[in-house]
Amino acid sequence: MNKVGIYLKKKREKADLSLREAAQLVGSISHQHIRVIEEGETSPTFDKVMALLSAYHADLQEFLSETGYLPQNVKPADMSNMRRIPVISWVLAGQWSEVANTFDPEDAKDWIETEVKGEHVFALEVKGDSMEPEFCEGETIIVRPQAKVNTGDFVVVRNHNNEATLKQIKKIGNRRILHPLNKKYKDIELSENQEYVVVGRVIEKVNRKKY
Repeated sequence: MNKVGIYLKKKREKADLSLREAAQLVGSISHQHIRVIEEGETSPTFDKVMALLSAYHADLQEFLSETGYLPQNVKPADMSNMRRIPVISWVLAGQWSEVANTFDPEDAKDWIETEVKGEHVFALEVKGDSMEPEFCEGETIIVRPQAKVNTGDFVVVRNHNNEATLKQIKKIGNRRILHPLNKKYKDIELSENQEYVVVGRVIEKVNRKKY
């Protein structure tokens, strides 16, 4: 975890805000993205840092003093931390662990920009209504394969037929389940009879920037 992430997490906790509450205050950053900023897994832009400091009522001079952050080197329009990642189909997502190393760029549905670090990061367009209201059909999510997954995380998983789906990992007693947020749908209990493999963790929900 870097100094910026440590500082922002300390100020969020001092403000007695959960990740979701912080995201609601800021409006332009998802709670998943705030968490990866705090964990040092991505470098926030100047705009995002300023938005978080404002939400936490943190002192800018104190922030600069404690972290050594130099805003003149990270301008709002600076694209040095950005990278292009493919928006792929859900069918391809189910096969991603096998095909990522040999992925043909022509198989991408589209390309978007992200600050998220990691190998073979990809994006998906949300399908269906099983994860409403957090994720609505047509929105875009960024997924990092091989990321550490904790209870409460949103993940893309595949079944034995290589069919991929978006769910939340939850634990109820000794049971681990795949949880759809929409109450119309039932939980899926993870057991020997329900074989699911985590393809990756949802890191961020983004506004599309098409090429």
